[in-house]
Amino acid sequence: MVTVLEEDATVEDVRALLVPAPISLVLACASFVGRCKLLVDDISSLENEALVLILNTDESDELEELAIELGLKDVPSFQLYTFGILREEQEGAAVTTESIRAALQTASSPACCPPSGACCSSDPGQQQQQPTERDDILKLVATSYANTVNKQQSCCVSSVDSTWNGYSAADLAKAGEANLGLGCGNPIGFASLQKGETVVDLGSGGGIDCFLAAERVGPSGQVIGIDMTPDMIYKARSLAAAKNLRSTVQFRLGEIEYLPVADQSVDCVMSNCVINLSPDKQQVYREIFRILKVGGRIAISDVVIRPKQVLPEHMKTAEALAC
Repeated sequence: MVTVLEEDATVEDVRALLVPAPISLVLACASFVGRCKLLVDDISSLENEALVLILNTDESDELEELAIELGLKDVPSFQLYTFGILREEQEGAAVTTESIRAALQTASSPACCPPSGACCSSDPGQQQQQPTERDDILKLVATSYANTVNKQQSCCVSSVDSTWNGYSAADLAKAGEANLGLGCGNPIGFASLQKGETVVDLGSGGGIDCFLAAERVGPSGQVIGIDMTPDMIYKARSLAAAKNLRSTVQFRLGEIEYLPVADQSVDCVMSNCVINLSPDKQQVYREIFRILKVGGRIAISDVVIRPKQVLPEHMKTAEALAC
């Protein structure tokens, strides 16, 4: 079944269509890209009973923003889902009728990670060639965390008991589903947040630290969570709405190396086990300095290698470092 999305469609509308469908394909197109029309015309010839949602991004700003929020940042591009869980995505020149057909054919027996990525393995000899380019590293990290928030089983990122990281039972009860167990500490515990302050959380994930920060800064303050994974942003925004915190807490899609935050507008920047994943940590700290007010502060929980300590070989893979 092929459905062309209207300009008033929202992410929630798309998710509602994706979740019950065994196999679904979201295709972003634009009329100014000639081969997009060929792709759309060929969709009906694909021998697969899949739900196909077509996003014509050039028809309105709303549809373009919807595509970006879903993670479809190029035209043409597509995402393949099974029961609402992202399995594969392609963009640009890689998107052809043949590549879409191949993705649909493999969707009935998905592996741990999308076919375009590498799965985790306890045997280093089984690892595929590791990405070294910045964009490839970021894509691997985003895919791993999307798998986690979508509860895709047996994948790269695993969660831990958050009480080990310094959260109280009361904190975790307040956080609820926002606690994905992906941190390595509790930055709220030493951030010294005050009423009325503006706080930014780098790599906000499901929103646990943002929601706990909101309680401390109160309704006169503001908390901004930044995450590069659309699935995480969707999850966190949904939870903020359910907690009636949309006026205090907002979540923005973006990279921590290039923060969508104004200069000198923030009292405190916090982060929980995220900066270690960045391929350009100096740029992250430059951005932190840019957005902090004079006298602003940071509260960061993260992992580092001690001097003269060596990581085991099996921990040096991109997948291990994305966990």
